[in-house]
Amino acid sequence: MRPELIPLLVVALLLLSAGGAEVDRAEILLDGEHAVDDAEHAVIVGDATLTVPANATVSGPIYVIAGETRVRGTVDGDVVQLAGNLTVEESAAIDGELRLVGGERTVAGGAAIADQTSFEPVARDSSPLATAITFAVQSLLVGGAAFGLARRKPTLLRNVGDSITDHALVSATVGLLVSVTSLALFVFMAFTLLLLPVSLLGLLGGLLVVSYGYVVYGYLLGRYLPLERPGLASAVGAVLFLGLLRGLSWLPVVGSWIGLTLSVVGIGATLITYFGLREFEPVQLPN
Repeated sequence: MRPELIPLLVVALLLLSAGGAEVDRAEILLDGEHAVDDAEHAVIVGDATLTVPANATVSGPIYVIAGETRVRGTVDGDVVQLAGNLTVEESAAIDGELRLVGGERTVAGGAAIADQTSFEPVARDSSPLATAITFAVQSLLVGGAAFGLARRKPTLLRNVGDSITDHALVSATVGLLVSVTSLALFVFMAFTLLLLPVSLLGLLGGLLVVSYGYVVYGYLLGRYLPLERPGLASAVGAVLFLGLLRGLSWLPVVGSWIGLTLSVVGIGATLITYFGLREFEPVQLPN
């Protein structure tokens, strides 16, 4: 599953729980082509193609978070589109509610739809001013954290920084392993209503770890700046690192991989040092 689908999947599971559906019986389609004509449980469409054939009746609900969904028959429940592509043909009938939130869709005028609601998000302002404001807020948060830690707890930054520079391979391995397993675990917990808050807190915790890594990268860059005050040097370094990440995002494919690699290494270094509370000492194998 693509990482960017995780938040949409969690939202779909939350909506399923709120609607009283049996979350543990939901079927998630992640790839391939599927024709559903007798499903009595919820279906979530990821990177797959789902078709409800003509003359078929399914209970639903159906949640579309990616891929392509074609409704030609009858859906007794709701159809909710959060992203992806949705086609409702003239022969289709939706006895529940058709909720359109995002993605691309084609709804035939002759389709029998009991109720339909549509949310049209405000177009994102991509003006230079909006971009500058977003970058300024990010810089203020990360730079402020780098400034405070460099002044009061420089050992924390130094321990994580040493792991990034001296043990990059170990940090990358741990960071990649934890990232993949954590995403899978959060999705698994999201299937249980009682654990949904834990899943959301886990995602927020992951964001904190990534941000901490950015702070440490700022500290490392700050050591090469001609500034005598460590706090100021780390803050400026953090802003430069954020600028570097933004510049890398403009490079097709390669830039994304470099940025992802830096983030993974930062995650691993943060975790193996317990947020810098201790130095990382590799295990010495006996001769």
